Amino acid sequence: MKKVVTIGTAGHIDHGKTSLVKRLTGVDTDRLKEEKERGMTIEPGFAHFFLDDCLISIVDVPGHEKFIKNMVAGAHGIDGVLFVIAADEGVMPQTEEHLTVCQMLGIEKGIVVLTKVDNVDEEWLELVEEDVRDFLKETFLENAPFVKVSSKTGAGFDVLKDELKKLVESLDVRKGRSFPRLPVDRVFTVKGFGTVVTGTLSDGELSKGDTVEILPSKIETKIKNLQTAGKDVDKAFPGQRTAANLTVPKEKVHRGDILTVPGTLRSSRIVDVTFTLSKSAPAVKKRQKVHFHYLTLMAEAEIVLVDRDILNPGETCFAQVIFDRDIYPVYGDNFVVRTISPGRVIGGGTILHPLETRRYRKKFADKFIEKLNALYKGKESAFMEFVGEFEPLEIKLLPQLLNLSLDEAKTLVEKFKKEGKVIVADGLIYTVETFKLLVNRALELVADYHEEYPVADGINRETLKSLLNVGDELFLNIISSAGLEENGKVIKLEDFSPHLDEKFSKLKEDIDAELEKSGLSVPTLSTLKEKLNVPSDEFYMLLSFLKREGYRTAGDFLLLPEMFKEIKEKTVNLLKEKGEITVGDFKNLFNLSRKHAIPFLELLDAEGVTVRDSNGKRKLHK
Repeated sequence: MKKVVTIGTAGHIDHGKTSLVKRLTGVDTDRLKEEKERGMTIEPGFAHFFLDDCLISIVDVPGHEKFIKNMVAGAHGIDGVLFVIAADEGVMPQTEEHLTVCQMLGIEKGIVVLTKVDNVDEEWLELVEEDVRDFLKETFLENAPFVKVSSKTGAGFDVLKDELKKLVESLDVRKGRSFPRLPVDRVFTVKGFGTVVTGTLSDGELSKGDTVEILPSKIETKIKNLQTAGKDVDKAFPGQRTAANLTVPKEKVHRGDILTVPGTLRSSRIVDVTFTLSKSAPAVKKRQKVHFHYLTLMAEAEIVLVDRDILNPGETCFAQVIFDRDIYPVYGDNFVVRTISPGRVIGGGTILHPLETRRYRKKFADKFIEKLNALYKGKESAFMEFVGEFEPLEIKLLPQLLNLSLDEAKTLVEKFKKEGKVIVADGLIYTVETFKLLVNRALELVADYHEEYPVADGINRETLKSLLNVGDELFLNIISSAGLEENGKVIKLEDFSPHLDEKFSKLKEDIDAELEKSGLSVPTLSTLKEKLNVPSDEFYMLLSFLKREGYRTAGDFLLLPEMFKEIKEKTVNLLKEKGEITVGDFKNLFNLSRKHAIPFLELLDAEGVTVRDSNGKRKLHK
């Protein structure tokens, strides 16, 4: 792929941005009828041209103060800027606003273009240039090249192209390290094709045929066709002006929407940010209402200053922004802020926490600032902060929380895993400290269970897992690390053996007494439990223990070991005498009802003492 960059224009209305782009590319970016009639750019216009082997997309943004929000939307995704100032007017109000927008959006390189030089003499031009250089001091354009041009005569455009080549060479090609997002700045229909959306593709790639999700509507749709630089392509790359033909009606997509990989982004109404106030802006109060420009979206918001009550011009601070609607923010993205009335650009900053849930409270200021400092230090520091806050943290949230592709997020997780700082299981990330707490918690739960129910083999596996509130993979890690033993469906301590304590010894004595009192006409288990007035779980735990101690259950009846021994011996003796017996013979032998006789005979069959033939008679098992 050839190098692709996006260059934006910026500057005051009627300073010649559109004419500059037309002379440079041959494309008139004033495409709307209203723009033609009024002679101003309302919506961002786009033009593409090749400079040597580099494809340059030019974004021509509006200059009039009423259309400043469109300028902010168009400036998203710009790699460098042609900062336009008319030689016959010099620095004007929107010149200053556009410079603030460029700085707040993180644009670091550009060319200062003095236009309309044919309208002034050399002496005036020198004065304007000196004034502009003073204006640009301590900004990213302080040492930028100055080029003087006339779009009318073509003077200076050879120099401008040379400087553009140098600018392009100095720009880093976007690597596509994060996931694809296409912030929508235009929506229209093309006859025979349907809905088309355009925008500047951020990190990541889009391909023809991809399924994408439209946010905030959460509609999934396919990309029928892709265009970059006016040509059909199979794939669009980061930084390219991209048009996507979608399989949805035009009314389902709006400017400010985002096209992205389904399920990647979650909505938020609170973000934590760094906020910088322009040097020429008025001071900002603690809970000031503003217009918040993010990608191609504008939302009303309230800025809550974290460490102060007033932010003075030129200062930077941590802040929390609370929105009037859901947005889909991503860590590290830039934004621009305007006052509501009058609408003026006053600053901007960078998103640190895109999925904040807690509102800032002054009494927790120190802890809150400590968290934001960790997020500000970089992605690795932010990773550990997010793990601790969201714990367990879903791996699938990392692209949004750290502005990474899923593959890069997994690589980062592996790094911290190898360093012994996190445990990963079931698609979730835990700190090692939390894992140790879970291991200790598991040991406590099992030990407590043994103490409360010493007759039981151990705690039910699913019960323990539910109490720990973890997934299968992590549960296995916990059991292994805790040295617990898993036996069938129960978990126990390694050195534990079921036994009778005082409570269960008393209950066993009561059961024995009831059985002895009844003779072989023993009560049903449910009747026995009711007579003893014992909780069901304790009764059946003890029952399991007693069966291991030689007690037998025959259907719904419990037999003492000596009872079963008596039944077995007498039945064997009778069979040796008669060779075979009927149910009636068995009933008469023990003076039992049929409801007892049948389960007892079936128990003898199960124990391998007798065998039932096709006629229903019993014989000794060979």
